[in-house]
Amino acid sequence: MDQNLEEMCRLVTGKGAWHIGKLQVSDGPHGVRAQEDGAKNNDSYEATCFPTASSVACSWDPVLIGQMAEGIAKEAKELGVSVVLGPGINIKRSPLCGRNFEYYSEDPFLAGELAVAYIRSMQKRGVGTSLKHFAGNNQETHRMTSNSMIDERAMHEIYLAAFEQAVKRARPATVMAGYNYLNGVPACENKELLTDILRDRWGYEGLVMSDWGACVDLPACIGAGMDVEMPDSNGNHFKDLSNAIETGKLQVLRLAEAVHRIQKLNESYGRGQSIEKRVNGVSSGKRCKNHELAGKIEEESAVLLQNDGFLPLKGKKEILILGDLALHPRIQGGGSSHIHTERVDSVMEALEKEHVTVHFARGYQSTSWKRNKRLEKEALFLAKEAKERKIPVLFFGGLTDIAEGEGYDRESFSLPQNQSVLLQELLKVNDNIGFISISGSPYDMQLVCQCRAVLQLYLGGEAAGAACTRIVLGKANPCGKLAETIPYREEDVPSYGNFGKQKEQRLHPDEVEYRESIFVGYRYYDTFEVPVRFCFGHGLSYTSFSYSNLTITEKENQSYTVTFEVENTGETAGMEISQVYVRNPQTEDFRARRELRGFAKTALEPGEKKKVEVMLTARAFSVYQNSEFEVIGGDYEIQIGASLNDIRLAGEVEVQGAELESPLSLKNKVPLTKEDFDRIYTYPRTHLSHTVPGEFTTKNSLMQMQPYSRLARRWIRIGKLAARLMYFPKSVKDPEVRMMLEGILEGNVDSVCNQSGGMVKRKTILKIVDSANRGKKHE
Repeated sequence: MDQNLEEMCRLVTGKGAWHIGKLQVSDGPHGVRAQEDGAKNNDSYEATCFPTASSVACSWDPVLIGQMAEGIAKEAKELGVSVVLGPGINIKRSPLCGRNFEYYSEDPFLAGELAVAYIRSMQKRGVGTSLKHFAGNNQETHRMTSNSMIDERAMHEIYLAAFEQAVKRARPATVMAGYNYLNGVPACENKELLTDILRDRWGYEGLVMSDWGACVDLPACIGAGMDVEMPDSNGNHFKDLSNAIETGKLQVLRLAEAVHRIQKLNESYGRGQSIEKRVNGVSSGKRCKNHELAGKIEEESAVLLQNDGFLPLKGKKEILILGDLALHPRIQGGGSSHIHTERVDSVMEALEKEHVTVHFARGYQSTSWKRNKRLEKEALFLAKEAKERKIPVLFFGGLTDIAEGEGYDRESFSLPQNQSVLLQELLKVNDNIGFISISGSPYDMQLVCQCRAVLQLYLGGEAAGAACTRIVLGKANPCGKLAETIPYREEDVPSYGNFGKQKEQRLHPDEVEYRESIFVGYRYYDTFEVPVRFCFGHGLSYTSFSYSNLTITEKENQSYTVTFEVENTGETAGMEISQVYVRNPQTEDFRARRELRGFAKTALEPGEKKKVEVMLTARAFSVYQNSEFEVIGGDYEIQIGASLNDIRLAGEVEVQGAELESPLSLKNKVPLTKEDFDRIYTYPRTHLSHTVPGEFTTKNSLMQMQPYSRLARRWIRIGKLAARLMYFPKSVKDPEVRMMLEGILEGNVDSVCNQSGGMVKRKTILKIVDSANRGKKHE
């Protein structure tokens, strides 16, 4: 052992905000957010802002995502960064999750495939990754204090499956344990998660770090399988750790294992990175190349949701652009993933470069919900004029920064009111409108779909303006397909009422029952025949494709090779994303009707035909039962489609296997009743939402303690004032300010103390806890 006990304890508590040992880590995952200790969230070195995960997932293209990861890795090396904190692969349980823009999909197979490509490519270039947020971190409401209550089967089939793929096939350098409790135990202290599953079952040998401020009980975290807390706790946890070693609560051997993994990470990824950082960010050559790559990725990720022939606008000499999101483009989400870029393409400038005359009116303010009648009047006047002169109109709208971001969930599924009122009036005077949709996740598109075309950009990165222009003018053919379902209504979502602060969930916000179980996203809509606005895998093109010649060949170990042909039957070159679904045996078993099990992306010239091959393993026919994945016997149908609801080819196979074991069937209504959920949820229940004096610890938040503590209420007022002063003159609606406020008020007080830069002393938070306990001793 190279270090003494004190040095070992120091090493596992991190070093500053961004160092593990000697190497530097940086937030990601769609760019490098390298910054110095003590800097504010958005004060980072200039770098390329690629499209966010919600966007690139719609490319369904592992090769393209690998190229993006390579580009990020090259910039990371120039900025002295050894590990980029990404990818994020949490499942999109609800479209209202404020951080969905950082995640790939509602489907674990697709998310896992894309994560594998990202990790392999980045680590091949000598930069480590951090697979996050492990696991069950599917909402931002009370993210540090809420308990994700997930039954065992749903946990393995849905919420762990993408992590399992990535760990086994790509071996990420690090895994980041999440903020949340998982089935009653904080993720960072969860031995079942970090040791029994991650290391013993999956064979993971890398380092496990905490999310920033997630570690409160460091000895318990190290004992459970975590290796380093991030950021450092200003020495506050050092004494706890050394005492645990001295008293035998934590074995020194386990501490030594954590130290060994830190050293191994430093040896593997701490060499070759430039120590001297460039003042202005990345070198101009790499920036230019990556900017072009960002545009290419967005071109292949944008999804044409609807089109009656309005697009492309070939040969148009004039276009009317409406919407503040065209003037002030939203290219990424707010929070820890926010990339500092100084090169953002303007869609209006890009159109003008193509010799198109652009007329423009803001119509609304993206920094407010309120209507601006002056802006509305100007937009309506130009829309009427455009109608008379037969000039096409593009309305840029969607979700703004104040609607969604890290640290808080969306409060509404609706399009912002100032946009919806304006669009409604515009459609009365001009029906020749195309809608350019910008958002991190789905929203109510009832009004939007009254437009002639809808192009979904998601959050398309710094080159989104140029990419949008090329698609609109027909210089690029849209080929993206949805990696998530767009429902008609918030109430149609299977997690509705058991997410965030919806309905009765407000009464117990820290006990989050996943009552939809395995029926997340399309698995629910498809199985229970709930209509949706746009189905999973949907996306239109400027050309057309046909499918033919399906062949299914059985291989060893209950695997199959599926081959078919795809032909471009239109007059424009394009790319088709073919999806392979397995329709499960048609029984009343508690199982999704169909599940994505493979996909392929094919580039085709007009009239060209290509053969496509997809492999299906035994996992495609398996469910998790008896502590493992078991193949379930029965008659399956292999379906090849352009989307979930557009199946072109199908063939049946008979699979030998076990019977599905479940106390529930499809006759049980989803979301499940409390009684039905209790039949499959086997973990001890918590009452975190109703903590009472005598039970509070530093794991609790100021808001949890304020009903019982005048001191907590005082510090809430101080925290609100401090956040406003720190980010003045920004509005409290700004995503950076709001994330900070939510962290202070709803985060555990241990994190508030450790990340306050010395403003909040440990003795202060202990006094707050004592006052909330009102003299009753916590056991």
